[in-house]
Amino acid sequence: RSASKNTSGYIDSAIHTNSTTLELPYSYCVIFSKILNLLFDGIFVNWKFTNFRNDKNELEIKLINLSKKFKIKKVIVDGTDNSTHLIKDEILNKFDYVIKREKNKSISNNKYLTTMLPCTLIDYKILKNKENINWDKIGNSIPNDDPNYDIFFSGQQTSEFRIELIKFLQNKNYNLFLRTESSKLPYDQYLNTIYNSSINLALEGKGEFTFRHLEILANCSFMICESSINQLDLPIPLKEGKHFVSFKNKEDLLEKINFYLKNEKLRKEISLNGRRLLEDEYSPKKHGQLIMKKIFS
Repeated sequence: RSASKNTSGYIDSAIHTNSTTLELPYSYCVIFSKILNLLFDGIFVNWKFTNFRNDKNELEIKLINLSKKFKIKKVIVDGTDNSTHLIKDEILNKFDYVIKREKNKSISNNKYLTTMLPCTLIDYKILKNKENINWDKIGNSIPNDDPNYDIFFSGQQTSEFRIELIKFLQNKNYNLFLRTESSKLPYDQYLNTIYNSSINLALEGKGEFTFRHLEILANCSFMICESSINQLDLPIPLKEGKHFVSFKNKEDLLEKINFYLKNEKLRKEISLNGRRLLEDEYSPKKHGQLIMKKIFS
């Protein structure tokens, strides 16, 4: 099967590459729970918690019901885009682990494990024997020597801060490609503009860590993020100042933009470090091995 590019795609690939997996809807899990308890070592429940769903209470009741049906290892895959989101103790106490999409470092409970979003540029088949990611065909492997823009950001108006920041930069004397609109850029144009920009803004969107962060890294491009990225526990060991740069406020961002526009060599070094880290560490298979060892050992 092909690797999924949805929000749970990375952990989905991690599980499939390290196990014999059967995917079933909730009703089948309940009906066949006695047989499944005999045939399998664990159940991973892909569950996205959100305050905007009308059936949130019903979902929680279903989780509790599942926990009563299964005696094997029980794991919730929580796709919530809020890294500090915690599951109610009433539910948590009935499960062995929770795998969060980007766990915040402030969460000390050992039941919470971390994963992250998949990189949308990577398209490969899920295999158990090896991981066939061909980096030669993914993004760019060297920094751009002649970018067209100083700064690039394109995204929807998901926060007031995004809008304020774009207006703030538009009043400065830069060569910009900035937009916060409801319509998206065509994907190829979006990726090309990342590579053709000296500095890429990776702002918070639906979560502190988004698809954009991985797309910038895969394109061997320079990335400035909001400082909240430093509070995340990620499967890939991204380091401030080595693979990306972060900012605390508009004034700090302006200072760092000016510094890195003037220091091309350092900017390219950080861009290359980010790309190489992705090549070395982006591995659903390796991530899955660590997850499975933690859960089943």
